[in-house]
Amino acid sequence: MSLLSIASLQGVAAVPYQPQPPIIPISYSYGGYPRVQADISWGTPGQSAVPTIFDTGSPSFWVFGPNSIINDGSNYHYVQGPCNKTVKTFYNWPKSSSHSKGGATKPKGGPLGYAYGGNGKLITAPAVINDTFGFSNSKFPRLTNNQVGLANYAQIAQLDDKCKTPESDFDHSILGLAPLPQGFSGPSFRDNLRHTGETRSSSFTMWFDQQPKSIKSSYTGAAVFGAAPATKKYTGELVRIKQDYPEGRYVGYYSALPELTATSIRKPGKPVKIGLADPSVKQCLLDSGTGEDRVPFSGKEIMKATGLIQLQEPYAIAWNGTCESIPRTAALNFTFAGSTKGKTVTIAIPIRSYARGEFDEIPGYDASKFCALSLSPDEYGDCTFGAPFFTAAYAVFHDDKKQVALAQGGVSTGTANGVSGIGQLTPILPGSNIPGSV
Repeated sequence: MSLLSIASLQGVAAVPYQPQPPIIPISYSYGGYPRVQADISWGTPGQSAVPTIFDTGSPSFWVFGPNSIINDGSNYHYVQGPCNKTVKTFYNWPKSSSHSKGGATKPKGGPLGYAYGGNGKLITAPAVINDTFGFSNSKFPRLTNNQVGLANYAQIAQLDDKCKTPESDFDHSILGLAPLPQGFSGPSFRDNLRHTGETRSSSFTMWFDQQPKSIKSSYTGAAVFGAAPATKKYTGELVRIKQDYPEGRYVGYYSALPELTATSIRKPGKPVKIGLADPSVKQCLLDSGTGEDRVPFSGKEIMKATGLIQLQEPYAIAWNGTCESIPRTAALNFTFAGSTKGKTVTIAIPIRSYARGEFDEIPGYDASKFCALSLSPDEYGDCTFGAPFFTAAYAVFHDDKKQVALAQGGVSTGTANGVSGIGQLTPILPGSNIPGSV
Protein backbone atom coordinates (compact mmCIF):
# COMPACT_ATOMS: atom_id res chain seq x y z
CA MET A 1 0.00 0.00 0.00
CA SER A 2 1.36 3.44 -0.90
CA LEU A 3 2.05 6.13 1.66
CA LEU A 4 -0.63 8.24 -0.02
CA SER A 5 -3.18 5.45 0.48
CA ILE A 6 -2.23 5.13 4.15
CA ALA A 7 -2.59 8.89 4.62
CA SER A 8 -6.01 8.81 2.93
CA LEU A 9 -7.22 5.98 5.14
CA GLN A 10 -6.15 7.93 8.21
CA GLY A 11 -7.90 11.06 7.00
CA VAL A 12 -4.61 12.99 6.84
CA ALA A 13 -3.39 14.93 3.83
CA ALA A 14 -0.04 13.77 2.45
CA VAL A 15 2.66 16.28 3.39
CA PRO A 16 5.31 17.04 0.74
CA TYR A 17 8.83 16.12 1.76
CA GLN A 18 10.69 19.00 3.36
CA PRO A 19 14.43 18.50 3.79
CA GLN A 20 16.07 19.37 7.08
CA PRO A 21 17.32 22.95 6.62
CA PRO A 22 21.13 22.92 6.48
CA ILE A 23 22.79 23.93 9.76
CA ILE A 24 26.44 24.84 10.32
CA PRO A 25 27.92 25.16 13.83
CA ILE A 26 30.05 28.29 14.24
CA SER A 27 32.52 29.54 16.82
CA TYR A 28 34.60 32.57 17.82
CA SER A 29 37.83 31.53 19.48
CA TYR A 30 40.55 33.21 21.53
CA GLY A 31 44.05 34.07 20.30
CA GLY A 32 45.64 35.25 17.07
CA TYR A 33 43.18 37.15 14.91
CA PRO A 34 39.96 35.19 15.45
CA ARG A 35 36.88 35.63 13.30
CA VAL A 36 33.62 33.73 13.03
CA GLN A 37 34.64 30.23 12.02
CA ALA A 38 33.27 26.81 11.08
CA ASP A 39 35.39 23.67 11.49
CA ILE A 40 34.55 21.67 8.37
CA SER A 41 35.45 18.00 7.94
CA TRP A 42 35.42 17.15 4.25
CA GLY A 43 34.76 13.84 2.52
CA THR A 44 33.82 10.27 3.39
CA PRO A 45 35.17 9.15 5.76
CA GLY A 46 35.39 12.56 7.39
CA GLN A 47 38.89 14.06 7.29
CA SER A 48 40.65 16.36 9.76
CA ALA A 49 38.59 19.52 10.16
CA VAL A 50 39.71 22.55 8.14
CA PRO A 51 39.23 25.87 9.99
CA THR A 52 36.92 27.82 7.67
CA ILE A 53 36.20 31.55 7.93
CA PHE A 54 32.43 32.05 7.99
CA ASP A 55 32.32 35.28 6.04
CA THR A 56 29.31 37.54 5.45
CA GLY A 57 31.68 39.97 3.71
CA SER A 58 32.51 37.84 0.64
CA PRO A 59 30.54 35.49 -1.68
CA SER A 60 32.87 32.62 -2.64
CA PHE A 61 33.56 29.19 -1.12
CA TRP A 62 37.05 27.72 -1.39
CA VAL A 63 39.32 25.32 0.46
CA PHE A 64 42.92 24.25 0.00
CA GLY A 65 43.37 20.91 -1.73
CA PRO A 66 46.47 18.68 -1.97
CA ASN A 67 49.91 20.17 -2.77
CA SER A 68 48.98 23.73 -1.83
CA ILE A 69 51.42 26.57 -1.14
CA ILE A 70 51.09 29.80 0.85
CA ASN A 71 53.52 32.52 -0.25
CA ASP A 72 54.44 35.57 1.87
CA GLY A 73 57.40 37.71 2.89
CA SER A 74 56.79 40.75 0.68
CA ASN A 75 54.53 43.61 1.77
CA TYR A 76 54.01 44.72 -1.84
CA HIS A 77 50.77 43.74 -3.51
CA TYR A 78 51.00 41.33 -6.47
CA VAL A 79 54.67 40.59 -5.67
CA GLN A 80 55.80 37.11 -4.66
CA GLY A 81 57.68 36.92 -1.39
CA PRO A 82 60.64 34.69 -0.49
CA CYS A 83 58.62 32.39 1.81
CA ASN A 84 56.73 29.35 0.56
CA LYS A 85 54.86 27.25 3.10
CA THR A 86 53.31 23.85 2.42
CA VAL A 87 49.69 23.68 3.57
CA LYS A 88 49.28 20.91 6.16
CA THR A 89 45.53 20.97 6.84
CA PHE A 90 43.54 20.62 3.63
CA TYR A 91 40.74 18.74 1.87
CA ASN A 92 42.36 15.60 0.45
CA TRP A 93 39.69 14.89 -2.13
CA PRO A 94 41.26 11.77 -3.71
CA LYS A 95 40.85 10.06 -0.31
CA SER A 96 37.08 10.69 -0.26
CA SER A 97 34.56 8.14 -1.57
CA SER A 98 31.74 10.69 -1.84
CA HIS A 99 33.16 13.35 -4.16
CA SER A 100 31.48 14.15 -7.47
CA LYS A 101 31.95 11.77 -10.39
CA GLY A 102 35.14 12.57 -12.24
CA GLY A 103 36.70 14.30 -9.25
CA ALA A 104 38.16 17.79 -9.49
CA THR A 105 37.26 19.59 -12.72
CA LYS A 106 38.68 22.71 -14.33
CA PRO A 107 36.33 25.72 -14.52
CA LYS A 108 35.29 26.59 -18.08
CA GLY A 109 36.78 30.07 -17.89
CA GLY A 110 40.09 28.96 -16.42
CA PRO A 111 41.37 29.05 -12.82
CA LEU A 112 39.27 30.92 -10.27
CA GLY A 113 40.78 33.83 -8.39
CA TYR A 114 39.69 35.38 -5.09
CA ALA A 115 40.95 38.62 -3.57
CA TYR A 116 40.59 39.89 0.01
CA GLY A 117 41.80 42.79 2.12
CA GLY A 118 42.30 45.28 -0.69
CA ASN A 119 44.01 42.59 -2.78
CA GLY A 120 46.53 41.87 -0.03
CA LYS A 121 45.40 38.24 -0.05
CA LEU A 122 45.13 36.51 -3.43
CA ILE A 123 43.85 32.94 -3.80
CA THR A 124 44.10 30.76 -6.93
CA ALA A 125 41.73 27.81 -7.38
CA PRO A 126 42.36 25.82 -10.59
CA ALA A 127 39.53 23.32 -9.98
CA VAL A 128 36.07 22.82 -8.46
CA ILE A 129 34.51 19.73 -6.90
CA ASN A 130 31.38 18.60 -5.05
CA ASP A 131 31.48 16.54 -1.86
CA THR A 132 29.94 15.86 1.52
CA PHE A 133 31.17 17.62 4.63
CA GLY A 134 30.55 17.35 8.35
CA PHE A 135 31.87 19.18 11.38
CA SER A 136 34.19 18.74 14.32
CA ASN A 137 30.96 18.81 16.36
CA SER A 138 29.37 15.53 15.23
CA LYS A 139 25.96 16.48 16.70
CA PHE A 140 25.26 18.45 13.52
CA PRO A 141 24.14 16.50 10.40
CA ARG A 142 26.55 16.15 7.48
CA LEU A 143 25.71 18.13 4.34
CA THR A 144 25.94 16.49 0.91
CA ASN A 145 26.84 17.68 -2.59
CA ASN A 146 28.58 20.93 -1.64
CA GLN A 147 30.46 22.64 -4.46
CA VAL A 148 33.75 24.28 -3.52
CA GLY A 149 36.71 25.86 -5.26
CA LEU A 150 39.88 23.77 -4.80
CA ALA A 151 42.67 26.25 -4.14
CA ASN A 152 46.36 25.42 -4.48
CA TYR A 153 48.06 28.80 -4.02
CA ALA A 154 47.75 31.86 -1.78
CA GLN A 155 49.85 35.01 -2.04
CA ILE A 156 49.83 37.17 1.09
CA ALA A 157 51.25 40.72 1.12
CA GLN A 158 53.02 40.80 4.48
CA LEU A 159 56.57 40.71 5.79
CA ASP A 160 57.75 37.48 7.39
CA ASP A 161 61.11 37.72 9.17
CA LYS A 162 63.15 34.61 8.37
CA CYS A 163 59.94 32.96 7.13
CA LYS A 164 59.01 32.02 10.70
CA THR A 165 55.25 32.58 10.49
CA PRO A 166 53.62 29.12 10.60
CA GLU A 167 51.28 28.11 7.78
CA SER A 168 48.55 27.55 10.37
CA ASP A 169 48.36 31.34 10.92
CA PHE A 170 46.90 31.82 7.44
CA ASP A 171 43.36 31.18 6.18
CA HIS A 172 42.88 27.65 4.83
CA SER A 173 39.28 28.05 3.67
CA ILE A 174 36.63 30.77 3.40
CA LEU A 175 32.90 30.14 3.16
CA GLY A 176 31.49 33.34 1.71
CA LEU A 177 27.88 34.26 2.52
CA ALA A 178 27.41 37.59 0.74
CA PRO A 179 24.90 37.99 -2.11
CA LEU A 180 26.39 37.27 -5.52
CA PRO A 181 27.87 40.40 -7.14
CA GLN A 182 28.04 41.07 -10.88
CA GLY A 183 30.73 39.02 -12.59
CA PHE A 184 30.78 36.43 -9.81
CA SER A 185 32.72 33.31 -10.82
CA GLY A 186 31.71 30.97 -7.98
CA PRO A 187 31.26 28.64 -6.30
CA SER A 188 28.72 29.91 -3.76
CA PHE A 189 27.61 27.68 -0.88
CA ARG A 190 24.24 29.41 -0.56
CA ASP A 191 23.59 29.54 -4.31
CA ASN A 192 24.31 25.81 -4.50
CA LEU A 193 21.78 25.13 -1.70
CA ARG A 194 19.10 27.08 -3.59
CA HIS A 195 19.74 25.38 -6.92
CA THR A 196 19.72 21.88 -5.42
CA GLY A 197 16.45 22.52 -3.57
CA GLU A 198 17.94 22.37 -0.09
CA THR A 199 16.54 25.84 0.64
CA ARG A 200 13.44 27.59 -0.71
CA SER A 201 14.86 31.11 -0.36
CA SER A 202 18.25 32.81 -0.41
CA SER A 203 18.34 33.39 3.32
CA PHE A 204 20.15 32.44 6.49
CA THR A 205 19.99 33.04 10.23
CA MET A 206 23.01 33.18 12.55
CA TRP A 207 23.49 33.64 16.28
CA PHE A 208 25.74 32.88 19.23
CA ASP A 209 24.78 31.53 22.63
CA GLN A 210 25.62 33.29 25.90
CA GLN A 211 29.24 34.41 26.33
CA PRO A 212 31.49 31.69 27.80
CA LYS A 213 32.40 31.71 31.48
CA SER A 214 36.15 31.90 30.82
CA ILE A 215 37.58 34.74 28.75
CA LYS A 216 39.74 32.27 26.77
CA SER A 217 36.91 29.87 25.95
CA SER A 218 35.21 29.89 22.56
CA TYR A 219 31.83 31.41 21.81
CA THR A 220 29.54 28.85 20.17
CA GLY A 221 26.58 29.32 17.86
CA ALA A 222 25.06 28.21 14.58
CA ALA A 223 23.77 29.30 11.21
CA VAL A 224 20.60 27.91 9.64
CA PHE A 225 20.01 28.24 5.89
CA GLY A 226 16.57 28.92 4.45
CA ALA A 227 14.97 28.91 7.90
CA ALA A 228 14.98 30.40 11.39
CA PRO A 229 14.58 28.75 14.81
CA ALA A 230 10.99 28.57 16.03
CA THR A 231 12.34 28.89 19.58
CA LYS A 232 13.62 32.43 20.06
CA LYS A 233 17.39 32.80 20.36
CA TYR A 234 17.11 36.52 21.14
CA THR A 235 15.45 39.03 23.44
CA GLY A 236 13.26 41.98 22.50
CA GLU A 237 12.00 42.56 18.97
CA LEU A 238 13.50 41.24 15.75
CA VAL A 239 13.69 44.43 13.71
CA ARG A 240 14.17 44.72 9.96
CA ILE A 241 16.88 47.37 9.85
CA LYS A 242 17.41 50.26 7.50
CA GLN A 243 20.11 49.41 4.97
CA ASP A 244 22.40 51.90 3.23
CA TYR A 245 24.70 50.78 0.44
CA PRO A 246 27.75 52.50 -1.05
CA GLU A 247 27.58 54.00 -4.51
CA GLY A 248 29.15 51.95 -7.26
CA ARG A 249 30.31 48.37 -6.84
CA TYR A 250 30.17 46.73 -3.43
CA VAL A 251 29.99 43.28 -1.84
CA GLY A 252 28.14 42.29 1.33
CA TYR A 253 25.45 43.66 3.62
CA TYR A 254 25.43 47.28 4.82
CA SER A 255 23.37 48.86 7.57
CA ALA A 256 22.69 52.54 7.98
CA LEU A 257 25.08 54.02 10.56
CA PRO A 258 23.77 53.29 14.08
CA GLU A 259 24.02 55.49 17.16
CA LEU A 260 26.43 54.52 19.96
CA THR A 261 25.84 55.01 23.67
CA ALA A 262 28.07 53.92 26.54
CA THR A 263 28.39 54.22 30.29
CA SER A 264 31.05 53.73 32.96
CA ILE A 265 32.15 50.10 33.18
CA ARG A 266 33.05 50.25 36.88
CA LYS A 267 30.16 52.49 37.97
CA PRO A 268 27.34 52.18 35.41
CA GLY A 269 25.05 55.19 35.16
CA LYS A 270 23.08 57.11 32.56
CA PRO A 271 24.24 56.19 29.01
CA VAL A 272 26.17 58.87 27.12
CA LYS A 273 25.81 59.37 23.37
CA ILE A 274 29.17 59.05 21.60
CA GLY A 275 29.99 61.48 18.80
CA LEU A 276 31.51 60.72 15.42
CA ALA A 277 35.17 61.13 14.52
CA ASP A 278 34.12 61.12 10.87
CA PRO A 279 30.57 62.45 10.29
CA SER A 280 30.83 61.60 6.57
CA VAL A 281 30.39 57.86 7.25
CA LYS A 282 26.79 56.83 6.52
CA GLN A 283 26.84 53.02 6.44
CA CYS A 284 28.48 50.01 8.11
CA LEU A 285 29.50 46.69 6.57
CA LEU A 286 28.29 43.65 8.52
CA ASP A 287 31.31 41.38 8.12
CA SER A 288 31.75 38.26 10.23
CA GLY A 289 35.04 37.63 8.41
CA THR A 290 36.66 40.65 10.10
CA GLY A 291 38.17 40.16 13.56
CA GLU A 292 37.46 43.65 14.91
CA ASP A 293 34.69 46.23 15.12
CA ARG A 294 36.06 49.26 13.25
CA VAL A 295 33.83 52.24 13.89
CA PRO A 296 33.89 55.99 13.09
CA PHE A 297 32.97 57.00 16.64
CA SER A 298 35.27 59.12 18.81
CA GLY A 299 37.81 57.06 20.74
CA LYS A 300 38.27 59.86 23.28
CA GLU A 301 34.54 60.00 23.98
CA ILE A 302 34.33 56.20 24.30
CA MET A 303 37.18 56.20 26.82
CA LYS A 304 35.73 59.14 28.76
CA ALA A 305 32.33 57.46 29.03
CA THR A 306 33.51 53.93 29.82
CA GLY A 307 36.82 54.33 31.64
CA LEU A 308 38.70 52.40 28.97
CA ILE A 309 42.26 53.58 28.27
CA GLN A 310 44.59 54.03 25.30
CA LEU A 311 47.68 51.83 25.11
CA GLN A 312 50.67 52.91 23.04
CA GLU A 313 52.30 49.48 22.60
CA PRO A 314 50.25 48.01 21.10
CA TYR A 315 48.31 51.05 19.96
CA ALA A 316 44.90 49.85 21.05
CA ILE A 317 42.00 50.79 23.26
CA ALA A 318 42.11 48.69 26.43
CA TRP A 319 40.60 47.75 29.78
CA ASN A 320 42.79 48.77 32.73
CA GLY A 321 42.99 45.29 34.24
CA THR A 322 43.07 41.67 33.15
CA CYS A 323 40.64 40.51 30.50
CA GLU A 324 39.03 38.13 32.98
CA SER A 325 38.25 41.07 35.30
CA ILE A 326 36.00 42.81 32.74
CA PRO A 327 32.43 42.78 34.14
CA ARG A 328 30.20 40.44 32.16
CA THR A 329 27.46 43.07 31.92
CA ALA A 330 29.70 45.84 30.52
CA ALA A 331 28.74 46.67 26.94
CA LEU A 332 28.70 49.17 24.10
CA ASN A 333 25.17 49.86 22.85
CA PHE A 334 24.61 50.33 19.12
CA THR A 335 21.08 51.40 18.11
CA PHE A 336 20.01 50.73 14.52
CA ALA A 337 17.08 52.40 12.77
CA GLY A 338 14.38 50.05 11.52
CA SER A 339 13.03 50.03 7.98
CA THR A 340 9.56 50.18 9.58
CA LYS A 341 8.81 53.72 10.77
CA GLY A 342 9.30 54.14 14.50
CA LYS A 343 11.19 50.88 15.02
CA THR A 344 14.76 50.63 16.33
CA VAL A 345 16.88 47.83 17.76
CA THR A 346 19.79 48.13 20.19
CA ILE A 347 22.60 45.56 20.12
CA ALA A 348 24.58 45.57 23.37
CA ILE A 349 28.02 44.16 22.56
CA PRO A 350 29.80 42.88 25.68
CA ILE A 351 33.23 44.43 26.25
CA ARG A 352 34.39 40.85 26.88
CA SER A 353 33.57 40.05 23.23
CA TYR A 354 36.40 42.40 22.26
CA ALA A 355 38.89 40.64 24.58
CA ARG A 356 40.03 37.87 22.23
CA GLY A 357 43.82 37.89 22.55
CA GLU A 358 44.55 39.67 19.27
CA PHE A 359 47.54 41.49 20.80
CA ASP A 360 48.85 38.83 23.20
CA GLU A 361 51.94 38.02 21.12
CA ILE A 362 53.13 41.61 20.67
CA PRO A 363 56.46 42.22 22.49
CA GLY A 364 56.09 44.49 25.51
CA TYR A 365 52.37 43.90 25.97
CA ASP A 366 51.56 42.85 29.55
CA ALA A 367 48.26 40.96 29.66
CA SER A 368 48.54 40.67 33.44
CA LYS A 369 47.94 44.44 33.71
CA PHE A 370 45.92 45.43 30.64
CA CYS A 371 43.43 43.93 28.21
CA ALA A 372 43.83 45.29 24.67
CA LEU A 373 40.56 45.11 22.77
CA SER A 374 39.62 44.22 19.19
CA LEU A 375 37.83 47.56 18.89
CA SER A 376 39.11 50.26 16.57
CA PRO A 377 37.42 53.68 17.01
CA ASP A 378 38.24 56.88 15.07
CA GLU A 379 37.94 55.09 11.73
CA TYR A 380 37.85 57.56 8.85
CA GLY A 381 35.78 56.76 5.78
CA ASP A 382 34.89 53.33 7.10
CA CYS A 383 32.65 51.35 9.44
CA THR A 384 32.75 47.57 9.83
CA PHE A 385 31.01 45.40 12.39
CA GLY A 386 33.03 42.20 12.62
CA ALA A 387 33.08 39.05 14.71
CA PRO A 388 32.67 40.82 18.11
CA PHE A 389 29.40 42.34 16.89
CA PHE A 390 28.04 38.97 15.77
CA THR A 391 28.53 37.47 19.25
CA ALA A 392 25.73 39.76 20.41
CA ALA A 393 23.51 40.03 17.33
CA TYR A 394 20.86 37.56 16.27
CA ALA A 395 20.96 38.26 12.52
CA VAL A 396 18.70 37.16 9.66
CA PHE A 397 19.56 37.87 6.02
CA HIS A 398 16.78 37.42 3.42
CA ASP A 399 18.01 38.26 -0.08
CA ASP A 400 14.69 37.54 -1.86
CA LYS A 401 13.03 40.37 0.08
CA LYS A 402 16.24 42.40 0.45
CA GLN A 403 15.80 42.32 4.23
CA VAL A 404 18.26 42.23 7.11
CA ALA A 405 16.84 41.83 10.62
CA LEU A 406 18.66 42.15 13.94
CA ALA A 407 17.81 41.41 17.56
CA GLN A 408 19.76 41.18 20.80
CA GLY A 409 21.49 37.81 20.74
CA GLY A 410 24.04 36.17 22.99
CA VAL A 411 21.25 35.02 25.30
CA SER A 412 20.49 31.43 24.26
CA THR A 413 21.97 28.13 25.44
CA GLY A 414 22.30 24.60 24.09
CA THR A 415 23.11 25.32 20.44
CA ALA A 416 26.21 23.09 20.62
CA ASN A 417 23.83 20.15 21.16
CA GLY A 418 22.92 20.31 17.49
CA VAL A 419 19.42 19.87 16.07
CA SER A 420 18.00 18.86 19.46
CA GLY A 421 19.46 21.96 21.10
CA ILE A 422 18.24 24.34 18.39
CA GLY A 423 14.71 22.97 18.18
CA GLN A 424 12.15 23.25 15.40
CA LEU A 425 12.83 25.49 12.42
CA THR A 426 10.49 27.82 10.52
CA PRO A 427 11.10 28.11 6.75
CA ILE A 428 11.89 31.56 5.38
CA LEU A 429 9.71 31.82 2.26
CA PRO A 430 10.82 33.77 -0.84
CA GLY A 431 7.85 36.16 -0.88
CA SER A 432 7.36 36.56 2.87
CA ASN A 433 8.97 38.78 5.48
CA ILE A 434 11.51 37.33 7.88
CA PRO A 435 9.48 35.23 10.37
CA GLY A 436 8.72 37.10 13.58
CA SER A 437 10.24 40.37 12.36
CA VAL A 438 8.74 43.85 12.59
